[in-house]
Amino acid sequence: MDRLIALLAALVGLIALGGALLVHNSATATMQRQATEIAELREALAATPAGEAAPRANPVAALQPDTRTADTIAALERRIASLETTTSSQATELAAARAALDARADAALSEPAPAPVTEVAEAEQPKSSATPAALTADGPTTDCIPLGTRFMSQTGDSFPICKTGVVINVSAVSEGTAVVEGAGPVAAGGFAQLPAQGCTVMVFTADSAGFAEMRVSCV
Repeated sequence: MDRLIALLAALVGLIALGGALLVHNSATATMQRQATEIAELREALAATPAGEAAPRANPVAALQPDTRTADTIAALERRIASLETTTSSQATELAAARAALDARADAALSEPAPAPVTEVAEAEQPKSSATPAALTADGPTTDCIPLGTRFMSQTGDSFPICKTGVVINVSAVSEGTAVVEGAGPVAAGGFAQLPAQGCTVMVFTADSAGFAEMRVSCV
């Protein structure tokens, strides 16, 4: 499970990196195109003549202002200013997008792996009644496990159950199974009858490390 979580985190990081690269390449291409257009507009502006000399035969035309040239220059200047503003805005948005992608990738990589959840059929095991038949007056009251209480055990453990003659001896624990003396192999999520009257043992979890969580109930 840990390896799967690590692979998923790495995949999220790769997707985030790919998105950042795509945004970067797109913004770079746009800025290069706009820079080229700005350079061309500046060259066109520099090459635009301030005005042509009017023929001497028409002195009145020479005195008239060349409004078309002025309008062209003003339009070019507005276009250059617009392109520069757009380029600056896109650079800011690109930086924000990179920061958001980096933060998302870091969060995915640092997210702890969820604890494994084992579903068990608790409803199928009989619950301990108020006065189970297994209760005895000489049953232990200290250093014992109360009826209906979950407890952890491992191979070789022996647990007396309080106020009863039941003793849980764990013979072996493997992945998904615990072997209990008198009950035999019990799969995780299942239960089995104990020799004591009306008592069962339920195994909630059992792992390859040799630990099992179980509970004893009597009716």
